[in-house]
Amino acid sequence: MAGYNFDSFFAESSGGSFLPIIKYDARAGRMSKRDRGPDGTHEADITRNFKAIFDMENVEAGWIMFPAGAAPQFRMSRMADGIPVEQPGEDFKRGVRFVVKLSKDCGGDVRELASNARAFMKGVRKLFADYSEGVKSNPGKLPVVTMADSVPETSGEGARKSTNYVPVFEITGWVARPEDLVYAPRSSSPSPSSSSSSFGSAPSTGSTKVAAPVDEDDFG
Repeated sequence: MAGYNFDSFFAESSGGSFLPIIKYDARAGRMSKRDRGPDGTHEADITRNFKAIFDMENVEAGWIMFPAGAAPQFRMSRMADGIPVEQPGEDFKRGVRFVVKLSKDCGGDVRELASNARAFMKGVRKLFADYSEGVKSNPGKLPVVTMADSVPETSGEGARKSTNYVPVFEITGWVARPEDLVYAPRSSSPSPSSSSSSFGSAPSTGSTKVAAPVDEDDFG
């Protein structure tokens, strides 16, 4: 994303509609999608076949808080708007929020992906760099993104030692914007289907996905 400073933070968004979510669990290196039904919330692991069109033109950045046992809180705005915002509280951490369209194998719908996990942010930095370079020869198009791997990264010592998994996102192709992938300002209120709970447990090794050739029919 040429000219954008990933470490800058932007103004609180207002209004906007809610979307169902997908979630990256940095403690497990897994991607899941979450849906709420009449009998509760259900998660489905989509790590192995994850593929989505990312609306990189309208990425939101800012501050996210995931309070224990409660829905997340967002203070976000489009990176392209470039309006700085102060940290709203010490429990808010800098994060990003994407709107993505999943491949048909993953459900084919439009969803939200947001995180403030350091491991996730590290993977996203590389994705931004790849997008900034690739869009130069693909103007007006959006990237098709897979998750090729998740790489363990250990921090701390003794009782504070922990392992998180950095996602390895890969751009496997470029497509025209789908008709249903339309940007609207995202609300700073929590999504009804959002939660901060984790999915699964950490694998002994990173999960690996072999990227398939891009086919626009994968998305409807």
